[in-house]
Amino acid sequence: MARAELMTGMRSTGLDVREVDRPADFTSGFTVQVYPHVRILPSHSLRIVFAADDPAVPRVHARGPDCPAHRNPDGSLCLWYPKDAPSRRWSPGDGGRLLIAIIVRHLRWEAAYRATNVWPGFEAPHGHGSPGLDEQDRTIG
Repeated sequence: MARAELMTGMRSTGLDVREVDRPADFTSGFTVQVYPHVRILPSHSLRIVFAADDPAVPRVHARGPDCPAHRNPDGSLCLWYPKDAPSRRWSPGDGGRLLIAIIVRHLRWEAAYRATNVWPGFEAPHGHGSPGLDEQDRTIG
């Protein structure tokens, strides 16, 4: 998927999405900033980095209320587990609109976790060498 199509999809959510840099092509990587929105993303701004070496695995950093659960060691959101079934992971062909939806869902789950100490969404096993989940939430090896 071209960078322009991805940006159009993200902007179609109604959020203020701006490119931070503009490299020559998608495979060079790029970064976008997503600004808070009263209804959709009230308490966070986002920085989404599509790395040159792996643009299909964006790193999403959220500035706003922190959550001890479901964050990677670098502080980015743990949106999916790399060994999960393809239906549980985002890919560039899914478009920017779906990526934003996944991020917003995750932040809403974080808010619920902060309030209840219970993660309301599905969870994959974590840790070195652990399996992921398939579409029916069964562990896969």
